[in-house]
Amino acid sequence: MGTVARWLLPVVLVGLFAETLMAQTIRGRVVDRDTGQPLPGAHVVVLHTDPLRGTTTDGEGWFVLSGLAPGRYDLRVSFLGYEPVVLSGVLVSSGRETVLEVALKEQVITGSAVVVTPSVEPVRPLNDFALLSARSFSVEETRRYAGGLDDPARMAAVFAGIASGAGIQDNALIVRGNAPKGVQWRLEGVEIPNPNHFADQAVLGGGGLTLFSSQLLADSDVLTGAFPAEYGNVLAGVFDMRFRRGNAARRSYAFQLGLIGIDLSSEGPFVQGRASSYLFNYRYSTLALLLPVLPTDDVARFQDLSFKLSFPLGRRGWLDVWGIGGLDRQTFTPEADTADWKYRRDRVQGRLALDIGATGLSLRQLLGDRTLWHTTLALTLHRTHLDERLKGWDGVLRDDLTVRSTEDRLIVRSYIQHKFGARHTAQVGVVAQWPGYDLHLRAAPHEGQPLETIASGTGRSQLLQAYAQSLLRPSARLTVNVGLHLMHVALTRHTLLEPRMGVRWTVADGHVLHAGYGLHSQIEPLRIYFVTRTEAGQQVQPNRRLGPARAHHLVAGYERHLSTHTRLRLEGYVQELFEVPVVPGSPISTLNLEQDWAFQETLVNEGAGRNTGIELTLERFFSQGTYYLITASLFRSRYRGGDGRWRPTRWDRGYTINALWGREWTLGRNLLGLNLRGSLLGGRRWSPVDPIASAQQQDVVEDLRRAFAEREPDLWLVDLTITYRRNHRRHAEVWALQIKNLLGARETYRAYNMRTGRVEAVREGFPLPVLSVKLMF
Repeated sequence: MGTVARWLLPVVLVGLFAETLMAQTIRGRVVDRDTGQPLPGAHVVVLHTDPLRGTTTDGEGWFVLSGLAPGRYDLRVSFLGYEPVVLSGVLVSSGRETVLEVALKEQVITGSAVVVTPSVEPVRPLNDFALLSARSFSVEETRRYAGGLDDPARMAAVFAGIASGAGIQDNALIVRGNAPKGVQWRLEGVEIPNPNHFADQAVLGGGGLTLFSSQLLADSDVLTGAFPAEYGNVLAGVFDMRFRRGNAARRSYAFQLGLIGIDLSSEGPFVQGRASSYLFNYRYSTLALLLPVLPTDDVARFQDLSFKLSFPLGRRGWLDVWGIGGLDRQTFTPEADTADWKYRRDRVQGRLALDIGATGLSLRQLLGDRTLWHTTLALTLHRTHLDERLKGWDGVLRDDLTVRSTEDRLIVRSYIQHKFGARHTAQVGVVAQWPGYDLHLRAAPHEGQPLETIASGTGRSQLLQAYAQSLLRPSARLTVNVGLHLMHVALTRHTLLEPRMGVRWTVADGHVLHAGYGLHSQIEPLRIYFVTRTEAGQQVQPNRRLGPARAHHLVAGYERHLSTHTRLRLEGYVQELFEVPVVPGSPISTLNLEQDWAFQETLVNEGAGRNTGIELTLERFFSQGTYYLITASLFRSRYRGGDGRWRPTRWDRGYTINALWGREWTLGRNLLGLNLRGSLLGGRRWSPVDPIASAQQQDVVEDLRRAFAEREPDLWLVDLTITYRRNHRRHAEVWALQIKNLLGARETYRAYNMRTGRVEAVREGFPLPVLSVKLMF
């Protein structure tokens, strides 16, 4: 052996050994999309490999692709008689295996010659009954999209029809002109409380940071209107969230350290070689490290825990145990020197304790080859304890507001889904909720006066829902969904019947038309029903029989697939709201309710509203390291109050335009990602100030005769995310810099200046940098 060969041989052997250590695995399961039935013998091929690599699924639908170097891959999954799919940009990383669940749709065959074209549309809703105004999103998008901060709500603000609702720092969302309180969050198929830290404090439906961990999230759906029959008690939008199952073959761990705290997560089998698995994530966070850039000295601390345990029940069933919960604590301290007092917040001493949680058992069972039975038993909790005291000029602290609110819900949801064949799938289900409430709100009518009861109620009620829906496919080009939803509100003694329908028609290859209609309704926050007033010397609750707000949704749209990875979508809608709760003779309507713990008005179902708009989406799905998303939404949101006059709503921003672009470069075995987002939003609406009343009450008092007649300037936002993934032999690390509001755009709020005796427009806004590093092993 020559000298060169003797030197090269060890280098080659070391290189081969290193590649062996770097080799990673993709494992997963292929199932029927309608029933979850495993598909044995399905083909899984890694595209663009030479020679072509692939495998087939075993008798339980499982497959394993091993010996893959870190990077991204395109997979083609096919099975005889089913529509094939292509999964683009599947990430393979060191430190953990990639686990997939692929659901295939049975093919409708209408002729002798069949041309099968793989579906390459990662945004297709996971819920097949959602034919329009819906899309899925992946956990990777919540990480990747600039400005998302790993938060599904912030990420979804770039989608057509969705706009930021409360400001730069809050994640409340306006969905097609509706108030953020109209958004419903679901987890594992059941309704849960607003899943945000410091939820509902500034805006009902909003919060600071999400409880959801990117370590647990699976692909999920967001819906913006004309919902299928299974969705009830919602007017604005639905986030239908799902947790993935842990890897039952190998344990892995992750640790993340960042400016807002630490994350710890783990997944793997309970017993090696068994199919059961666990998955959990714990986060402890403090904003203390961000105090140099935050406009406050008050420290907020919070923590959350999420988990999912999965147990197979023979060959045809699964039992999942899941949960999510968060604890928030914050204190407010008044300025010690009265010379530093300017606004009301400078005088407030307060303490906030907020607890949110949901846990459940989900049983999924196959009854034969074509019938799926799914039942979930869940318990949710939302508890708020808030105490505020005002420090007077004499240095004495006096009680100003006390909130004691505990809401829990016991929920049972059960449905049966049967596939009669490729042309017809039907689902019938029931949802029973038993909400419990212990609510006591007290506030001072004016500064220094004793606290008075605003709302009070203790007890338990029922919310019952039932639905039936059918998905019909008369041909390969036409899909129709028809359904009916029934809701009974025991607290207010209202029973509502709501028809739903959707149509999707492929008029030619790459050209799709869709349309839908739905009648929907939603009850108000529970405290509205327990408003307590004193009349004729007795305490009464005038809103106890208040009915839900209702709405007709009508949607139509057009889609054009410009190429394999690019689509254009145009959608228009009209939402007619009726029986909206309003204050008689007043412009006040619950459609504009933001957050007012002291709200104590008598309401009647005599208001109305109208939301109209048109939306455009141009999207390139992630492929060959590049993606982009451009959306534009033009909308008008109007309401009729108790005085009979039509006005703009608080949420009538008029338009929102988003442009999102991202690029990923492969540097050896590492990945560098750059993501940019620009957003232009119409200004927020507000009502003119009544200067005389404001001076008398030393607080902001609006002139309701001109409700929401003014608008602040339009808002231009830029966000940036940079990531760098390093793949080592046995672990990977991900460095991330996420900057929210890169250019420091500012929004306006109004505050009464105690020194000038006038209401001032205060502009606030600052760049929020979040730096983190994650280790996965």
